[in-house]
Amino acid sequence: MSASDIETRLAELKQQYVLRLRNDLQTLIAQTRVMSTREGVIEVGALESVRQGLHRIAGSAGSFGYPEVGRDAREMEVWLQTLIEARGVPAPSMLGALHERLRDVHRLLDASPATVVREPESGYRAESGDRAVRVGLLVDAERESLTQALAGFGYECRALPQDATSTWQPDVIIVDTAGQYATSWQPIAEQSRHAVRVLLSDSGDFAARLQAVRDGAQGFFTHPLDIPALERRLRHLVSLPQQDPYRVLLIDDDEALAEHYRLTLKRAGIESRVVIEPADVLTGMRDFVPDLVLIDINMPDCSGPELARVIRLDDDWLRVPLIYLSAEHDANRQAQALAQAGDDFLVKPISDVSLVAAVTARAQRSRQLSLALARDGLTGLIKHPAIKDLIEIEQSRSQRTGASACVVMIDIDRFKSVNDTYGHGTGDYVIRLLANLLRQRLRRVDHVGRYGGEEFVAVLPSCSLADAHEAIERIRVSFSQLECIAGDQIFQATFSAGIASTLDWTDAEALLEAADKAMYEAKQGGRNQVCLARPEA
Repeated sequence: MSASDIETRLAELKQQYVLRLRNDLQTLIAQTRVMSTREGVIEVGALESVRQGLHRIAGSAGSFGYPEVGRDAREMEVWLQTLIEARGVPAPSMLGALHERLRDVHRLLDASPATVVREPESGYRAESGDRAVRVGLLVDAERESLTQALAGFGYECRALPQDATSTWQPDVIIVDTAGQYATSWQPIAEQSRHAVRVLLSDSGDFAARLQAVRDGAQGFFTHPLDIPALERRLRHLVSLPQQDPYRVLLIDDDEALAEHYRLTLKRAGIESRVVIEPADVLTGMRDFVPDLVLIDINMPDCSGPELARVIRLDDDWLRVPLIYLSAEHDANRQAQALAQAGDDFLVKPISDVSLVAAVTARAQRSRQLSLALARDGLTGLIKHPAIKDLIEIEQSRSQRTGASACVVMIDIDRFKSVNDTYGHGTGDYVIRLLANLLRQRLRRVDHVGRYGGEEFVAVLPSCSLADAHEAIERIRVSFSQLECIAGDQIFQATFSAGIASTLDWTDAEALLEAADKAMYEAKQGGRNQVCLARPEA
């Protein structure tokens, strides 16, 4: 759906909502007119029906450009709620006053044009595809070695442009405050004011660190520079937009309002799916696999907290934040709802920008948690159990379609010697070098996991043995040419690999074992080579 299609659909929704709002107000006016003229006790059910109608308006009018109507509806709802909970009996004059106020709101709707509630497009941060993290360098003595080391991790490093008109904008700036830029770096860095700042210094005392913070630094290192520690910090500091849009499941019985939210999120690059019937929620969770769930707290037949507890019965969804969305302002009722399986509370009406900001922040944390659980902390690659599941999936797909997929087992050569000679920190550095290289050189459809220690597994869908061998061989050569840095020493590392095809083995466990055996053949044959697994005749 294009941006113009989204805008057109939002305009149509607003027109439809105005008609609905008029009808809802006319219904409430008729209900209160009957109640104000009726003799005898008014049934609680009749009052609750009016309250629910007011609640619906209070939660939606502001989103469609009628904030004053929403505020008036909310005030009347709170009055009725208090009356119902106190089991009070409203006098005819009180109901008459409610009736007249509803008529005033209806007249206000006719007299007041809708306000513009859509914030400018620039208020959103659009999602984009993957690219290398850009590092601008204001260093002198170590620039060449630093550029080479970070390039091995996949960073795009350049001397920071001193021309304000440069189109190359860094994501992070590394400044050596002890070198030639000690007194001149700030005006240059200000030209890239949105970049993360990492400062290098000769002194690591408190005064130097405090000054770094005051200069806007989010990273601080002393000479001699610890490259692996710097790279770890960069990975934590720099987070480019996700390649895959965040996914949000919207559960709301108000179909028009839910569609408004969906289109608003879509405009911001966030995918969402609307569920109207609570009974369809579990199917929506399984099919859509959301990063976040927004739940209306007041729905017929099933409340938001009840629905949240139903979702939480499934262990697969314990990690997914459940956010209540309601016109409820009472702090005690919000706290009661949160005590029943919810994680947060957003109050209707909510502006488009506030909705996008709240959803983005919570979905980002949700995805980070999911990645932390499913991925190896050192490399960011898939963990052992998950990669084995992917092998089974590709094996099953290959049997159904007859298409070849390949599994690759990779092991860094003489890794114990690296640890013994240069230390475990350098060993971790070499592991991350290979992980980054695999991530960069393989296709987007390929999966790479850390199998354990210095072992890696790659799963290559729709790939022949010959193509897999060619791809892994190129990576092997590139890795063997990288210069690994350990303090003032430079060394090189290699790996051995074995490849097996799903066409030769029908069992996922046997397929993985075949790739493992081929990898050991490569090691026994002299290391730093790739071997293919062949079934016995």
